[in-house]
Amino acid sequence: ERERERERESFGRAERMASSPPTSPHQRRSSSNGQVQESKGMGEPLLSDAPADCPINKGEFASINGGVRRTKSSPGIGTRVVTFSDSVILGQGDTKGFPGQKRGDGEHEDCAKPHGEGYKTDLREELKKYEALDYTLSESELQRAKLFDRSRLELEEEGSRIHRLRWMLTFVVALFTALVAILITWFTQQLLKFRLNLAQNWIDKEQNGDAFPGCALLITVGLCGGMAALGGLFVVLEPVAAGSGIPEIKSLLNGVMIKRSMRIKTLFAKAGGVALAVGAGLPVGKEGPMIHTGAICGAGLSQGKSSTFGFDTRWSKFKEFRNDKEKRDFIACGSAAGVAAAFGAPLAGVMFCLEEGASWWHPDLTWRTLFCAMTSAFVTNVFLSGIRGESNSWGMLSRSGLLSFGEDDGSNDDPWKYTAWEIPGFVMIGAVGGFLGAGFNHLNMKLTIWRQHNISGRFKRYVEVVALAMVITLFALGLPMATKSIYCRDVEPRESCPSRTSIEGYTTRLYCPEGQFHVLGTIFFNSPENAIRFLFYEPSDDDIQSECNLPSGALAMFMAPYLLFACLTYGVAMPSGMFIPLIMSGAVMGRLFGYVIGGLLQELGIEVAQHGAYALIGSAAMLGGVTRMTISLTLIIIETTGVVQFGLPVFLTALAARVCGHLINEGLYDIHMELRHVPFLTWDPPIWYQTIRASEIMSYSPVCLDMRSEAGKTLEILKKERHNGFPVVETTVTSGITRRKLRGIILRKHLCQLLSPKFRHRVLHSPRTGQSQGTELQWDELESTYPHFPPADKLELKEAEKKLQLDLSTYMNPVPHVVPPNASVWHVYQIFRQMGLRHLCVIDNAGDVIGMITRQDLTTEHCKQCFDFGSRTPSIRTWRPLPAHQRPHGWSAAGIEDIEALPNWTMPSRRSIWTSASPRNGSDGSR
Repeated sequence: ERERERERESFGRAERMASSPPTSPHQRRSSSNGQVQESKGMGEPLLSDAPADCPINKGEFASINGGVRRTKSSPGIGTRVVTFSDSVILGQGDTKGFPGQKRGDGEHEDCAKPHGEGYKTDLREELKKYEALDYTLSESELQRAKLFDRSRLELEEEGSRIHRLRWMLTFVVALFTALVAILITWFTQQLLKFRLNLAQNWIDKEQNGDAFPGCALLITVGLCGGMAALGGLFVVLEPVAAGSGIPEIKSLLNGVMIKRSMRIKTLFAKAGGVALAVGAGLPVGKEGPMIHTGAICGAGLSQGKSSTFGFDTRWSKFKEFRNDKEKRDFIACGSAAGVAAAFGAPLAGVMFCLEEGASWWHPDLTWRTLFCAMTSAFVTNVFLSGIRGESNSWGMLSRSGLLSFGEDDGSNDDPWKYTAWEIPGFVMIGAVGGFLGAGFNHLNMKLTIWRQHNISGRFKRYVEVVALAMVITLFALGLPMATKSIYCRDVEPRESCPSRTSIEGYTTRLYCPEGQFHVLGTIFFNSPENAIRFLFYEPSDDDIQSECNLPSGALAMFMAPYLLFACLTYGVAMPSGMFIPLIMSGAVMGRLFGYVIGGLLQELGIEVAQHGAYALIGSAAMLGGVTRMTISLTLIIIETTGVVQFGLPVFLTALAARVCGHLINEGLYDIHMELRHVPFLTWDPPIWYQTIRASEIMSYSPVCLDMRSEAGKTLEILKKERHNGFPVVETTVTSGITRRKLRGIILRKHLCQLLSPKFRHRVLHSPRTGQSQGTELQWDELESTYPHFPPADKLELKEAEKKLQLDLSTYMNPVPHVVPPNASVWHVYQIFRQMGLRHLCVIDNAGDVIGMITRQDLTTEHCKQCFDFGSRTPSIRTWRPLPAHQRPHGWSAAGIEDIEALPNWTMPSRRSIWTSASPRNGSDGSR
């Protein structure tokens, strides 16, 4: 009766608190006379004054400390507890500080309710889609057993043999990566030649009167739409093939598994789709997808198996590399080989892996990635010597990669000469490129969010690709058609103009007479590589008003729509890279700055570089402003052009673009990983991570398993929970105090493998005899199905098997990594990232498990919430949590006031917390 009376009095207090939310750091509570008084604690439990049909009054939610939390069933790890300190006002206002929730979300408009099950509402559900990789090798007794029976000399010989095999596989990865890149480039070139020749033939027919005006434009638009339609089918069959693939590679190297991103089906979809995308005239490049294909080659060849084709070479020595650590290293080697094959830049390939995403590095991996990149570049160069040369030119190495911007033949008077007085101007171009890149990233982010809400189906995304390709082709050929009498220039240099490198094969005539080329068509409708060479090597005159220079109007007319089209294209359902579009737009921007800076310096009597040099600087500025690469970008520019003297200007330009861009937002690849909610961990955590503790970010009350538990209860836990790691504890009773000390940790995949029909008869034993029915299980058998393990939902046990016991002491990792609850998150972050961990247990001084830290708990968004709450509630910083089995029985508001307020901790239902749970059931009754 007193409890009911207290609840009735709470209704009025909740309404008054809603109208006057607390503003002080401490929680305010209402007194009986309606006045708001300050309280050191969180106050007594309050029930929400919600309508009768609200889920709160239906028993689905209960109000605690002025907020709501779910009580119908035990919530998932990290369930968000909403309090008035989070600015959640029941029945009034917006839900500020609660991402993803809007007032009136759902059918109950007058009550606030959590938007999803996660600690950040629907963000937790997004994070559940990703699994971390196991970069630390298990030290279970089963794993040690295959080593302890062998002598030291045998183990050393085995290690040397595996090391040699690892280098041989590295060479094979480089060879296959180069061959795939050659095939992609050859197919792309054939499509581009076909498109250009078809358009030129119909244009000639129009000028001769054999076709009606605009016929060439209509036919070319239809052709490009057809190519885009064919390329879009690859993504329909394999959606993960869309995009450049670099965010997926960065995530994998960082320790996050992206499903289906490393399959051979994705390789075929990526290669065929990007060739058709470039042939269709979309503003994309094939270099990013080439890096992805290299990573797939590294991941697939190192495993010696394919689920697509159904073959497995488990009889060979490939099984030694079937773990996440080895697979990650081969992905890094394949990515470096992809960069080397695409740009002819092996050093840039190594720096790309090191700079962009590798979470763990060592000298041996540096040598292997460099060897793989060098081999890939060499093989690519050998094939190019035969494809692009004469019949007897095989082996005459001249070009370093598929994307080589070439070298001037000497007719142009030193195009890469510059003065030291121009370096400040180069840095200014870098700053402008950084701000333009930030705007590009912001617009692309808004477009991606809009696509997620409005173009979500496969059919809609497919239609978008076809429509976008036709519109871009309409502009690419329509603009030269409209300006055919304005921007035509002679192919042969005129007497008053500087000498020009032979550009016979780099230009397009289109609507111009014989012996001339169209400036806008050469940039817009030409092969991207030829357009870049034209922008780099077309000479300029000292007089900025001279007609020998490229017209600034044509450059501006190209840059504005091309950047917009590139922004629209990145994110559609088509394999696409951004290196080539950014280099092209940056080269045009650099030439425009060459007019301005060159004119100012010439008035001061200072000799200036040619506009091609400014085009090179502009390319580095735009590429650095969007991707935020510095070292690898500098090496790519230097190795593709061969201009070592531009190393410092290019680096300063990329650095200025990175700094200015970071003032507004992150890089394009990082933004897309954030939009996908990938738990990416950067090199170093923020400094404020030192002010929060492990107990503030950990997932509270993890599901624990006894060392010997019933098979039926274990399978029930696997089906109910989605966790991938379970602490294994040993229950002891000393002086009436129950202790559940941590003894190890076991992964979900191993539990599912043990309970599978193939192995259960060998590991399950009777509680009486303690003996299993089969032979002892080996470690290679436990890992035989890597990386695919039987799902728990498809496992079923007979009634007799459910009573059998499973001894986990042989299969668990007995040396898990642990931290105390008062460890700083900065320290936890360093341990977690540098050691490549997947789970980190939090234990008290007695060795009892009180929490679990995973990659999701270390993300910046999660830690920001914990930091903000700790600032508002300083008592959280000094609160020491107890294990679930040691908490007092019964209801006590004073005992849970700090726990209930934590927005990021798992809060089981009241009954599961305060009701005694049997320690023999393999779990403490909560998640």
